[in-house]
Amino acid sequence: MVARPRSDGWTTALDERPRGRRTRVILAIHDMGFHQEVLDQLERDSQVDVLAALSGPERLVGAVVESEPDVTVVCPTVARGMRHPTLIGRSGRTVLVAQEMTVPILREAIDAGALAVFAWPEERKELAIFLSGTKASRVEGSSGRGRVIAVFGARGGAGTTFVATHLAAALADCGRRSVLVDLDASFADVTVALGVGANERVRTVADLLPVVDELEPGHLDDALFKHPRGFSVLFAPAEENAGERVPPGLYSASVALLAGGFDEVVLHIPRRIDDLARIGVGMADEVVLVVTLDLFSLYGARRSMTALQMNEPIGRCRVLVNRLGRADVAPGDVRRVLGVPAAVIVRFDPKIPRVQARGALLSPKARRAGRDLRSLARLVVRRQLATVDGGV
Repeated sequence: MVARPRSDGWTTALDERPRGRRTRVILAIHDMGFHQEVLDQLERDSQVDVLAALSGPERLVGAVVESEPDVTVVCPTVARGMRHPTLIGRSGRTVLVAQEMTVPILREAIDAGALAVFAWPEERKELAIFLSGTKASRVEGSSGRGRVIAVFGARGGAGTTFVATHLAAALADCGRRSVLVDLDASFADVTVALGVGANERVRTVADLLPVVDELEPGHLDDALFKHPRGFSVLFAPAEENAGERVPPGLYSASVALLAGGFDEVVLHIPRRIDDLARIGVGMADEVVLVVTLDLFSLYGARRSMTALQMNEPIGRCRVLVNRLGRADVAPGDVRRVLGVPAAVIVRFDPKIPRVQARGALLSPKARRAGRDLRSLARLVVRRQLATVDGGV
């Protein structure tokens, strides 16, 4: 079968193609020369069925609604137009192809919910392999990309690092592929919390600086620390002032690529409102705001919510109350001050300081605080599954 785009942007099939278990693809690339190159390869692939070939985002909604593809292959120009609510959950897995690979393009990829990014023509074989393996995963109801969860503390000592590390572990305990990214380049608290010694050499985000202009999933995989509890970690630089050399764009590009390979990406947000905090919260599908039951924490949380627009859109922010001992205010005051009720209350547990002093995590079966954090993980998983089903 030979197919070519019609003047209205749709593909006309000149004869019937057998469908079988081939991957159903919509192609949307603005530049016609680039468009034709990718279309020619897709049509030669016996594992791919091109449902429509478009030159822009204008007709993409109609094509997706009518055909419900397994994969939508787009260029960066079209990706910018993929904000239409009708496309959420219906465009299958979104894949971005680009003739040059830059940090802004990777940012476009995560904004469009892209599962993968391929450089053209260098990675055309990898694109073909990805497409041939996608049809089976659609039957399983896989989402387009992993969910990004930002964990932000209303003040120092609120327990941000404790919550972020245990959330990543609890998600892994639930059978989810989770990765923890430490965006706090000044303190690198995650490194200490996970028991990595000062003299122990582990790779960090700083090791990605030589490949910042050509970052690929393989580079990130080499930089990740594999924790025994089953989750991965991208550490912040541990050396003094090393974080100043890491551009914020490297973090955003890393998160974008990690979201393509993991079910959940947990971001440990810096305790101050800076560029990295804005990037992390801005990229997050969900924000966990960690507060303690004192007025300084609650009013600091309110300022942070406003400055970082944490609850836009409404429902994006969950408030987690971390009980550290006797409280000045009651949990009910959280809604009064923040306008958002507490979603999870982590009970005080005297074991926690001893566990933290060893650079260890609570047991997967720990009670009290451990049970509360597992409840948070289940809430995250339920929202992710609801998103896959088109609910949230």
